Amino acid sequence: MQTTLAAIAVVTVGYILAYLLFDRLRDRYGYVGGAEYVLIGVLLGPKVTGLLDARQVQDLTPLVSLALGWLGMLLGTYFRLPTMALIDGEHMRIAFGEAVATFGVALAALLAVFRYLAGSPWPEAVVQAVTLAAVATLSSPAAVDAVVDRTRSRSRILPVLQLTARIDALIAVVAFGLVLAVVHQGVVAPDVRPPTRTEWAVINLGVGVASGVLFHLFLGPRGHLDEGRLFVALAGAIVVASGASYYLNLSPIYTNLVLGFILANSGSAHRDVTRLLLSTERPVYLALLLFAGAAWSPGTVDLLFIAPLFVVVRLAARFLGGLVAGSYAASPELRTPDLGRGLLAQGGIGVAIALNYSQVYPELAPATLLTATLLSVLLFEIVASREASTWLNSLQERGGEAAGDGSLESPVQGR
Repeated sequence: MQTTLAAIAVVTVGYILAYLLFDRLRDRYGYVGGAEYVLIGVLLGPKVTGLLDARQVQDLTPLVSLALGWLGMLLGTYFRLPTMALIDGEHMRIAFGEAVATFGVALAALLAVFRYLAGSPWPEAVVQAVTLAAVATLSSPAAVDAVVDRTRSRSRILPVLQLTARIDALIAVVAFGLVLAVVHQGVVAPDVRPPTRTEWAVINLGVGVASGVLFHLFLGPRGHLDEGRLFVALAGAIVVASGASYYLNLSPIYTNLVLGFILANSGSAHRDVTRLLLSTERPVYLALLLFAGAAWSPGTVDLLFIAPLFVVVRLAARFLGGLVAGSYAASPELRTPDLGRGLLAQGGIGVAIALNYSQVYPELAPATLLTATLLSVLLFEIVASREASTWLNSLQERGGEAAGDGSLESPVQGR
């Protein structure tokens, strides 16, 4: 009870401070990040004031798993197949090209960092590098949408930018989910044959599919519930899927991504589900960032160099990925070699991945990865909105090839 009351107090104080100060900064300057909640969590956690001590932070882990699943399901609902079919094939090619190139560059650099600079064995280096490469690939869809809404440009690159942010998140979550399955942590009962890596990957996917099918059957053919009952049902589905993933040392984010995808493409309740998830995204995101701040610790001193190095790696990967996609995957009308400038905002899924990693690999430098992630979120959220707006304005001013007339609304956003 004491932990619950402390958690409610933390969220309340954080929300009031954010409303009084940071929301005004957001309205004036277009800042849509959540770095302020991380800072509030650090201040209220055991490292500063101690309002939340280490035991209470640990007791909140089930709520964190629910938040991880909530963000994963929301991401899955973006990918409704009838809507995706309306997207221009070239836009898809640019988006996937940028995401894969960014992930590949970040993965190669981080493998070198963890294997040769940090001295980790290859299996550990792979898990750490894939996790941070996934974080580096992420771009915040909410931040990109906010920049697009504020810009006066009619550039044809805007729908591509919105789609790319979502594909970045998809590639990151899938890569992270697969590495947790392939390099699985944990043991099975002595009389049970341990699943192979492929079987763990199938089990990971199967948990999401089974949860999606069960929830679809629960909604029934009409798929309509009032908002209160839908919220309870949705929370129950996420608890089941996240609990199963947490028990199996898999990723609740990935499992609920699959669950959200199934719900978005089956039945008639997809609009109600998506609307409810969007309306509750901000409180869930706020609670997750507060917890991340409270759970933060600097980690091993000799690995602190990884955090600033990761920021450099992400920046280089972001620009190189944008260069590859904007120069070689795009037609002359959409050619934008500096596409990465519009995708610097990181968003809450990166923090979710770092927290999920710390749950599964508590002995594999989790504090180092969380520190790197939080530092990256803090720095990029400060500059991302202004940099993206400046970039879009420069496209409009120079009348670039990608700045022709076009719709401001992406089919993914406006489904």
